[in-house]
Amino acid sequence: MSQQRYTLTRALTFGHFDCRGVSRPSALFDLMQDAATVHAHSLGLGTDDLSIVWALSRITVEQARPFYPGEALACETVFEGVKGPNWCRGFYFRDKTGAQVAHAASTWVMLDADTHKLLRPKERPACLPFVVQPGEGFPLPGKLSHDALAPHHVHTVRYSDLDANDHLNNVKIVDLIADGLELEHRGGQFVSALQVNYTAECRCGDALTLLTGRDTQHMQYVFGRADGADRFEAVARLSPYPPDRKDG
Repeated sequence: MSQQRYTLTRALTFGHFDCRGVSRPSALFDLMQDAATVHAHSLGLGTDDLSIVWALSRITVEQARPFYPGEALACETVFEGVKGPNWCRGFYFRDKTGAQVAHAASTWVMLDADTHKLLRPKERPACLPFVVQPGEGFPLPGKLSHDALAPHHVHTVRYSDLDANDHLNNVKIVDLIADGLELEHRGGQFVSALQVNYTAECRCGDALTLLTGRDTQHMQYVFGRADGADRFEAVARLSPYPPDRKDG
């Protein structure tokens, strides 16, 4: 089966930018969520088609530069195949010149709409034509761990954090990660690489303790934990702005 592709082109809105005047790390996640949702529906794999919930499981993003107000980005999403319960998706972002400015590799899983129990593709006959192995060049996001994390702050999940699936939205989680990175104090730096592993659902009222740390390679870690279990795990690399933008 050939790869399935869909491109969503959208101008970044005022809400995509932070107090420094550059794009939040969550801006790309917002576009990816929309592109993946529309593409799944176009393939007959939408939530209503299959009585399921799509949940982002793991994702790695590489971003060449921050984005600025008024920019339009073309987000191409590519269905890369299925590995076990994981549906693999790639994302490729281009600016108005056609240059690739970001890319991502992600895995998604299907959950039963009523029980939120993990489903395998073979459990939905409509999925069987799509069950092909991802190519060798597709980088499956791996596990994350860190032994020395310190509590940063507690965030209680509220109404404004929830999505249509009644759990903490994956884009909102990236905003929480940015809080843990304290980007408001990182003038001249942006998140050039980010991996997020979504390990468990968060519901309204859950008290998430954010824990942060770094390793010897200066990678920044932010984990979210509730009731003694990790709900998400992230690692980020911060890089200086390109020469044409020195400060925030």
